[in-house]
Amino acid sequence: MKELDKNIKRKYSFSEYDPNWKAQFSSIENFLTNIFGNKATKIEHVGSTSIEGMKAKPLIDVLVAVEKVEAFDKEKQAIVEAGYEWGENYIAPNTLLFFKLGPDGEKLENIHVCEIESAKARQFIIMRDYLRTHPEKARDYSDLKQRNVELYPNDYPAYREAKTAFLNQLELEAYEWFKTIRLDIRI
Repeated sequence: MKELDKNIKRKYSFSEYDPNWKAQFSSIENFLTNIFGNKATKIEHVGSTSIEGMKAKPLIDVLVAVEKVEAFDKEKQAIVEAGYEWGENYIAPNTLLFFKLGPDGEKLENIHVCEIESAKARQFIIMRDYLRTHPEKARDYSDLKQRNVELYPNDYPAYREAKTAFLNQLELEAYEWFKTIRLDIRI
């Protein structure tokens, strides 16, 4: 397990939407389906690369929803052997994060293992679906991220901090929107 530091000044980039992100997700999904089998209730493409047309860091975020986060020793070993590093409770309690870095240290993939009924799993899905159905909000978020990349090209913590207030407001709007629709929240 690698100790993860959210404040590390790591390299990152930002790009136009790339339709290949869907294929990258499909490849990761197949890989994870083979590893988790029926322990994974759902495997979902989340994050900005899952929003068609949205500019984003070219980082594929994947949610693996499980009934209960457990040791997953066999699964961890298989994922690590495929070139990922991992940490526990990085994004929220009772979660696992696997990540793959490129040769220059830039994150390429995040695999978030969360309990299906957890607040974090709900947040991933609600935010994704809200941005997919509200293209003007996705555009506003994309524009903010573009400005932050220009302001903080080598300072990821500053980039992330500069979008916090906007994201908090966006999340409130997304949850209000979610209350108005009928969905099975059990992803």
